[in-house]
Amino acid sequence: MTGFKAKLLIILVLGCTGFAEAQALWQGQYQSKRLLLSKTDLEGHQDSLHLSSPELMFDHLPLSQKIENDSLVLVNESYGLNLRTKAITGDSLHVVFTNYRGSHPILFKSVARLQPLDFPQHPKGDLPYTIQDVKFKGEKTQLTYGGTLVIPDGVKKYPLAFLVNGTGQQDRNYTYFGHQFFTVLADALARKGIASFRMDDRGKGATTGDFDQATVADFVKDVAEAKAYLKRQKYIDHHFMGIIGHSEGGVVASIATAQNKDLKFMVSLSGVGVSGLKILDLQNTAMLKAYAIADTTVAYQMDLYNTLFQTVYNNQHEDRLKPELTAAVKKWMKGKDAAVLKAVEVEDGRDQTLIYRFYNNAKSNAYRYMIHYKPKVYLPKIKVPVFAVNGGADIFVPAAENLDGFKTYLTNSPDFSSKIYPGLNHMYQHCITCTPGEMSTLDEVFAPEVLEDVTQWIWDVYRGHN
Repeated sequence: MTGFKAKLLIILVLGCTGFAEAQALWQGQYQSKRLLLSKTDLEGHQDSLHLSSPELMFDHLPLSQKIENDSLVLVNESYGLNLRTKAITGDSLHVVFTNYRGSHPILFKSVARLQPLDFPQHPKGDLPYTIQDVKFKGEKTQLTYGGTLVIPDGVKKYPLAFLVNGTGQQDRNYTYFGHQFFTVLADALARKGIASFRMDDRGKGATTGDFDQATVADFVKDVAEAKAYLKRQKYIDHHFMGIIGHSEGGVVASIATAQNKDLKFMVSLSGVGVSGLKILDLQNTAMLKAYAIADTTVAYQMDLYNTLFQTVYNNQHEDRLKPELTAAVKKWMKGKDAAVLKAVEVEDGRDQTLIYRFYNNAKSNAYRYMIHYKPKVYLPKIKVPVFAVNGGADIFVPAAENLDGFKTYLTNSPDFSSKIYPGLNHMYQHCITCTPGEMSTLDEVFAPEVLEDVTQWIWDVYRGHN
């Protein structure tokens, strides 16, 4: 490249595209990682451009500039990263970003400030439904709840689904690695003529309360408060309400539907259909096998884990839990040879690390509630239509055994159907390795075929009811 052409390219990049202005910002994204390119001065010095990324955990890294093979390359040698410009189209800058994880083509666009992660399935533009953020106080819990109501346009009568998220303190959109699971689900429902309501978890967003002390039983109460609130609103058609729960939210759905006659349908998205002890065994076995650990090691590891699970299950006094776990592990280790102890990573005092980590999780109210969960107590009491689904590659809630639980206990549902989706993980993404770490690398938020089946099933049940 001639010196004139190189200078022209720099002018194009730093000038015509908006970088010539102080505080100019451009944002790009690959997988679940945002990159923010900024220009903070007008001097044209080598380090006038900077790069930030909340997900990669660096902020305002200086970028030097060089011309290489007809491209402007922005480099930070300390972090081993560079951005090679490929094209400039209007206000868009096409680059290839390279770091120790590999190379990724990225489209940067001008922004006023850092924007949330975005994926192709996130709804955009003019939408055929009304979105209303609401806040209300629970009559029995006395908590303040914040949620989002979505009502399809042009309809006076419609089904309404409460969306209940899985494990962990989640926002109302059920955001994981930037993927807005419930935003996409609510969009699909509304386009089919189905309203929905989703809430922030306790202590998150606009909802008050102590999440750390809450259990599934408390989340059931939260759903009841939301239902009571919506029934009081004149603009809500509340005659056909149901619940869609994912993972732990599926347990909430099962209990709520068993207890509340106002709920007319239930969709379980990888909700638990087996006992708390059984699901711990199934998911830990599946996770170990997903990482290609030898079967003999998996067998020993699960024998140890199930010893821990059973200890928690039998424990009657929380202040005795840690010494009971310690005694159980010591007893399990006794007589095992060094190779076995090394394989399950409890040799040379590492058993104390295992006990410490396990105890800190197992002592919570939520864990102790779930380990005692028995679907046979609730599922037979459900007398409304139920659709239970699972991803075939789900290692958190293995599909076949889990759905067998629903088939066994849903004895009084007038309309029960189930389906396994091959190649889908716990979050209903088409996956390759299907390990937890892969979820953040996938652009898909929610497999379209599952959205289609769930919305169609609800609509069919609704039409059959009217």
